[in-house]
Amino acid sequence: MPSGNTATALNSQSRAEERRDQLDRRRHSWRTVTYCGLHGRGRRRHARREGHNYYLDWYDPRLVMTGLGIVLLSCLDALLTLTLLNRGAYEANQFMAQLMEIGIGTFVATKIAITCIGILFLLMHSHFRILKVTSGKQVLKLLLSVYGVLILYEAVLLGVME
Repeated sequence: MPSGNTATALNSQSRAEERRDQLDRRRHSWRTVTYCGLHGRGRRRHARREGHNYYLDWYDPRLVMTGLGIVLLSCLDALLTLTLLNRGAYEANQFMAQLMEIGIGTFVATKIAITCIGILFLLMHSHFRILKVTSGKQVLKLLLSVYGVLILYEAVLLGVME
């Protein structure tokens, strides 16, 4: 019959093996984005090894603000698009045009949802190399510039159509 210390050691070892069978707790999840990423409670702020794709538990506040800026510009884009449509313009994007036929609420909700999902994906993958050319962080910064140019273009169109 094993002694008390041996039985405790065997139980500890079996529990350790059971823990290893569970999912890797270091995997990225939506909880990471909401709990750690947006509230700043995450502990992993830097990569352990350079030259690899990696997830973090904490996001640079400037990058989060870039994502929020893109979402706000997307909302402004939807408003300006609807204003232009009321003044005689047409929607060049066929997918969005079909959504407008269903209803304006469907158009706006889908546009904002697609933008938010894309921003969250890029934020989660901000330290990943995309197509071995750029990173998610650079794509977010580029999107902010593209949306800025789009808003200026729509403002010019509104000035011309008056």
